[in-house]
Amino acid sequence: MYKCVTLILSAGYSTRMRGADKLLENIDGMTQLYRIAKAAAENGDTYITLPFRNHPREEVLAPMSITKIYLDDKNTGMGSSIAEGVKNIQSEDVNVTGIIIIPADMPLIDYNAIQAFFTAHSKFPQSIIQAVDDNGPGHPVLFPRKYFKDLMMLEKEIGGRGIIKKSKNTKVLKFGGSVATLDLDTPEDWETWRNGRAN
Repeated sequence: MYKCVTLILSAGYSTRMRGADKLLENIDGMTQLYRIAKAAAENGDTYITLPFRNHPREEVLAPMSITKIYLDDKNTGMGSSIAEGVKNIQSEDVNVTGIIIIPADMPLIDYNAIQAFFTAHSKFPQSIIQAVDDNGPGHPVLFPRKYFKDLMMLEKEIGGRGIIKKSKNTKVLKFGGSVATLDLDTPEDWETWRNGRAN
């Protein structure tokens, strides 16, 4: 029996937003963080990394049954966030066979996109599954259990790209447009994207 969970990376500091928080930006009446967390939680068990306890992002997640992982400002880079997340998932549930990793700042990832990874894991339980769109490879990425040890050794800003590169067993999930690659890091990015949606 295969068990897949989702790990949302939400511990970064939005440094390029000049004081605002990109994860608290509004999309269709809800914050980006709430939107992506809801999409994940409706698919199954969900874990989320946060910079520290009582961070403003935590309030957004209050209505949801999601396991929160606090980095306590140790290092909130992608690699550190993944390592802490995987360690916590391993200690919480030894039955997990796959972890879907999603950066929280991706506005086009929805319920159906995440669900596709659950389906793919049941078909290819030993494979890394990576989202690819018209711009190339991106996120989410699903790592099966045999890569958990490697993920727990990641540090600072270095994500799982090296693990994917070395793997001889990677499948791709194809999405249209920029579903797998669009992230919005600056106020200008958000404004441009919103204007594009309105047209």
